[in-house]
Order: sequence, then structure tokens, then C-alpha cells
Amino acid sequence: MTSPGPLPTPALILAADHRARAVLTTENWADFFGSLAKAMPYCDGILATAQPLQGLADAGHVTALHRTYLSINRTGLAGSVFELDDRLVASVSRAAADGWTGVKHMTRIDTEDPVTASALELLGRVLEEARAAGLEALVEPLTWSGGRIRRDTEGVVLAAVIAHDMGAPVVKVPVPAASPGAERQRAVARVVASVGVPVLFLGGPRTEVGRERVLDEVRDVMEGGGAGMAMGRTVYQDPDPAEMAGLVDAIVHGS
Repeated sequence: MTSPGPLPTPALILAADHRARAVLTTENWADFFGSLAKAMPYCDGILATAQPLQGLADAGHVTALHRTYLSINRTGLAGSVFELDDRLVASVSRAAADGWTGVKHMTRIDTEDPVTASALELLGRVLEEARAAGLEALVEPLTWSGGRIRRDTEGVVLAAVIAHDMGAPVVKVPVPAASPGAERQRAVARVVASVGVPVLFLGGPRTEVGRERVLDEVRDVMEGGGAGMAMGRTVYQDPDPAEMAGLVDAIVHGS
């Protein structure tokens, strides 16, 4: 298989791998699937577990123009005592056989938990296998402390640097927790400058803050030099997923 080449940027990637990790965003399958299908025309790609990725492709919602990332490690169920023990539930070879352009792999880095060593070893193996298979690896490195993601700029930079220097060709990290506007743009720019590959920023859970706060965050990411967004819940849990995806798409692509 030939390599899909570097990720075209800017990019909006739809994130749809939450439910398999016990983040039950939308219980009803038809509602969940329908929301993803409505958002897909405005997205440059999707990262998802085996289902819904295959279902969306079978139904024609994923086209040859989309990047497709199979999310391959999901054993670290949210809130469980084994949350950081995030092992493979799918393989690089399966992603290649199914025709996806890449894999998505999440690595949580907790300097107080020895399981982090095996997590980093697993990341290294996945990166080697993806390279050998000609697939792109979209890596989500997260610095973890006290059972939570560190969203301070230093924590985001640390995770990005570790994954990047191990060979990740694309990274997906949280938007740094900084005041909106110039301060947040500088924090994003610092993260981007710490690596030499495209940096996508994740959208996080949907809250009641309203669309404009989310869209302001997207604007700050793009002003700070981000390569785009990897958003899920803030899009597909919106009352109008297509409209929300379209609004984010317009900011990401500057239209």
C-alpha cells in the first residue's frame, strides 16, 4: 500500500470514537449515526472506531476525498481503575486491509503511573507498523495528572513533544487553557512551534456555553497556527450538526 501522503491542511476531522471508551455521548445509535452523517459533508476526514467508521463508509457518507482513521486503542474505559491501561482493540493491519488512510492512537502520559512506560512502548510499535504499512498515524498524546487531562500549556507542549519526537506524523492535543484571544493564540503558537508536524486541536465535551464560545476557540486555534480541528461532541451533539460543522469548517478553511 502506498502512503496517503502528509495531511492536507487546514483540516477539520470529525472525532467519533468516544462511545467505545465508555463516554456515552449519545445512547441512541440511530441518532448518533445520523448526526455523524449530517456533519460529514463539511469535514475533511473522520477518526472513529470500527463501527461507525465502516457503517458510514457503507452508507456512502465517507468518500475517497475523506481521510479515514481507525481508532485502535480503546481499552482504557473512562472512569475505570484501568483507564490508563489503553491497549489495542484493532490493528494497523486491519486498517490497511479495510482501506482506511490511517490509524488514530491515544497515549496518556502520567509521570506518577508506571503503566505509562508500556503505553509509550505501544505507541512506538504502532508508529513503526503504520510506517511499514504506508498508513498515517494520528496520535493523541495527553499529559495526565490526578485522573485528569492536563490542559495547561506546559502539559500540552510536553505531550506533543514526546509523541512528535517518537515519530508521530500528526498530533491531536487539547486547546491550552488560556484566556480567549491573544493569550490563547500565543499558547497555541507555542504548542505548534514545539513540533515539526501538523497539530490538530480537539474540541472536547459539549457544554452549555453556546456555539460562539466554541467558535471563538476555533478562531484562536487557527490564528495561533493550528493545522485544524479534530472535533466530535461539540459538533455531533449540537441540535443541528450540519450547521455547526459548516460554521467550524468556514473558520478552519477561512471561507
